[in-house]
Parts: sequence; C-alpha cells; structure tokens
Amino acid sequence: MRTYLIHAIAVFLLATGTAALAQTQLQPGPTKPPPTTSPLTKPGADMVINPTTEECRSGWSRDLKWTKEQFESHCEQMKASR
Repeated sequence: MRTYLIHAIAVFLLATGTAALAQTQLQPGPTKPPPTTSPLTKPGADMVINPTTEECRSGWSRDLKWTKEQFESHCEQMKASR
C-alpha cells in the first residue's frame, strides 16, 4: 500500500512538472521566409524597360535584353505612336 502511494505521488509530480514545462516553453517567433530566387531570373529581371529611340535606330543585336521579336514589336509601336 505504501509503495503504491509513493508511485502515485511520483507519477503525479512527474505529470505536473511535465505539464508546467510544456506551458512555459517559448513559442517560435515569426520567421522570415527564405527569399525565392530562381536560377532563371537575374536581380532586376522583373523590371521591364522598353528600348529607347536611339536603340531602335541602332537596331537589334544579341547583346540586348530583348528577343528580336520583342525589340521589333516595340520599335514598330513606338514609330506608329509618333
């Protein structure tokens, strides 16, 4: 009987201590998500700047950031809007 009582008290204290520790543990704070960078994009690639009038006069080259079709389409629109 005495052993049973000691075990019951020990279980009670263990359960109470575990519950108290569980309630006092710090919750993780807000975290900053990792930046989503794609290997296919470069920084600033989301900003689109159309070719200038001077670039349209010079013509398309492989060094430009536009495809030939994009370049020609924009330059045609720019000429038509004048």
